[in-house]
Amino acid sequence: MGSGRAILKKKLKYDETTTRQIYAVIGQVKLMELYSKLFSEHGLIVAQMLATKEDFANRIHFLNTKNCIESLFSEGIVPIMNENDFVCVEELMFTDNDELAGMISKMLFADTLIILSNVDGVYDKNGNVISEFKPNEDMPAHIVSSEKSMFGKGGMKNKFGVAQMVAKQGTEVVIANSKEKDVIKKILTGESIGTKFIPTKS
Repeated sequence: MGSGRAILKKKLKYDETTTRQIYAVIGQVKLMELYSKLFSEHGLIVAQMLATKEDFANRIHFLNTKNCIESLFSEGIVPIMNENDFVCVEELMFTDNDELAGMISKMLFADTLIILSNVDGVYDKNGNVISEFKPNEDMPAHIVSSEKSMFGKGGMKNKFGVAQMVAKQGTEVVIANSKEKDVIKKILTGESIGTKFIPTKS
């Protein structure tokens, strides 16, 4: 939707749902164009996949989605997943893309889920990054009571909830700052960065 707004450069005079749809379907084209260009510079092909919550609740949809992703991986193709804003109504919407990423991680039994944002991780009440959480640790009280999101549609409260849910399924989760140089490489090579959620061993 952000891409769509940037392309149209004007405020639409429709209801909220229609406005959301228009921005999304225009912006999705630009977004994928950028992904395709940037990945092609590394010799990689990308594929677009759009989902709703129904695709995870319906067993056939779930298995079809899982099969498609695994088949793309087999061909060395990178799936770019997003919410299908065109068909989504309130009850079919994800809280944000962190929730979608969490559901995909559980679907694929992923080794690691990396949630990149514009903050360095989960902060304590003094503003210091908490390096790690164990599977059954509670969400810090200052995050639970926060009314305003620090970033993203779901905010840190939602990111923490997704991270704990995925970690309890056996996947390591790291919340880190996307502006950190070589952030993904650092995480995958075991460097201590951001906030790590220790997975439950199963």
